[in-house]
Amino acid sequence: MPGVVASFCMSLDGFVARPDDSVGPLFDWYQAGDVEVPMAGYPITFRVAPASAEYLSTFLDSVRHSAFVCGRRVFEYTHGWGGRPPGGGAAFVVTHRPPPAGWPAGNLAPFTFCADVTSAIEQAKAAGDGTVGVSGPSIAQQCLRLGLLDEVRIDLVPVLLGTGVRYFEDADSGDAELEQAEVVAGQGVTHLRYHVRYRRSR
Repeated sequence: MPGVVASFCMSLDGFVARPDDSVGPLFDWYQAGDVEVPMAGYPITFRVAPASAEYLSTFLDSVRHSAFVCGRRVFEYTHGWGGRPPGGGAAFVVTHRPPPAGWPAGNLAPFTFCADVTSAIEQAKAAGDGTVGVSGPSIAQQCLRLGLLDEVRIDLVPVLLGTGVRYFEDADSGDAELEQAEVVAGQGVTHLRYHVRYRRSR
């Protein structure tokens, strides 16, 4: 079923990026195999192990027509993905600051800047097929606390970063509980997928 999905590559000690937001070895598994998995709308082709290929292809297909929500930190680090957000649909940036000078850039920037997470998620659901991809640990954590997150995906990489940006930094899960949905052993990565259940109605 369509929903709000957060997906991150994570080290064994819980980090999704280094202190400077670079990912280091967390993305190595994307080129650790022989099966090609193209990313629709981008000149990017992953080469992964067979088990990862099936898992990754299914996920990319599920978010192909979805909208996307991220925070200002991710938006600026990626330079707005050159005006082409992941998934190829509309993107919503949660920020209290105005858009950068000169933005948007032509017709390749379907970004909307929102003051809060709830508004961003609501607009993203309406703009796409109902599925919403979430990027940035802070946005994922806010969605979890607000009862807005439906699925958590972790691509667990067997490395220890020691410091950096955590997936769940001081996370308050509120009424959320995780229900295991899938575990896939890849090459250099273990894919974990959880449904988020809430003890109270949303």
